[in-house]
Amino acid sequence: MRCKCGAKLFSKAIPLCPKCAKREVVDLHPPLYKVEVKKCKLCSNECSGLALCGKPPYGALSYYEDPLPTNCCNAWFCKASKMRGTNLAVFYYGCNFDCLFCQNWIHKRIPGRTVEIEELLEVLKNERIKCICHFGGSPEPQLPYALKFSRKALEIRRDLMICWEWNGAGNTSLALRAAEISSRSGGTVKFDLKAWNDNLHVILTGRSNERVKENFCKIAEKYLEVLSATTLLVPFYVDAEEVENIAKFISSIDENIPYSLLVFHPDYRLSDMPITPKDQVFECYSVAKKHLKNVSIGNLHLLYRF
Repeated sequence: MRCKCGAKLFSKAIPLCPKCAKREVVDLHPPLYKVEVKKCKLCSNECSGLALCGKPPYGALSYYEDPLPTNCCNAWFCKASKMRGTNLAVFYYGCNFDCLFCQNWIHKRIPGRTVEIEELLEVLKNERIKCICHFGGSPEPQLPYALKFSRKALEIRRDLMICWEWNGAGNTSLALRAAEISSRSGGTVKFDLKAWNDNLHVILTGRSNERVKENFCKIAEKYLEVLSATTLLVPFYVDAEEVENIAKFISSIDENIPYSLLVFHPDYRLSDMPITPKDQVFECYSVAKKHLKNVSIGNLHLLYRF
């Protein structure tokens, strides 16, 4: 497989080489669902008629308990990882991005059942649960539900930590409310900073990263203590240049913000790609450490498993 410039291609899903992917965009993400909405304001997409998320009903989710410490990307620094008990993991169906490498892509094919908030509150009566993680998919398409549940959860359990794992492109006002809840409860807000170059970001996710960066900065202004970030090291594409630009962006706010680099494993539309090459992983780690004090590598075991 060859790019039109003659360079090698690394996946059938991306018809541009890494260099060309940063200079131009191809449409790889047609809207997946028709929706009955004039203009949705829940995220930066502001969809009308067609949507990536499918406009899931509020409460379309699954949930389960993970023993602490969990496999959360923030476990390496989060205080909950030192506790005994469980994390209530709340997985929301629907996502406002369409990442080519999505590792939870099955939610695009199988709808979650609708769960009433009262059911979740009943589960929280068990004091072994120490924290709640909102993830998915991504919470953005269902943020009003997630915020209501979180507020009610803290009314009955003041000892709970509330955390969010998201792509960060949600409605800014709602994102700030979520960050306030995390700040009040001692939780975290983890942004998936998927790429720095906007052309590459659109190719990989289907959407721009402008709202992501905007929300990251706005939350930093009010609730700096909750912020953390991750970047998945997509082989050959999310390279040291991308990671260094992201690290510079984070450090321009605060060099102490935790940043995790995640080793890629093949999935969804990039299932024909390899694990992130070791040289790429450690080069990215090295450039991130030039700008940030708290950097980790997640999924490191994959480098030695395959």
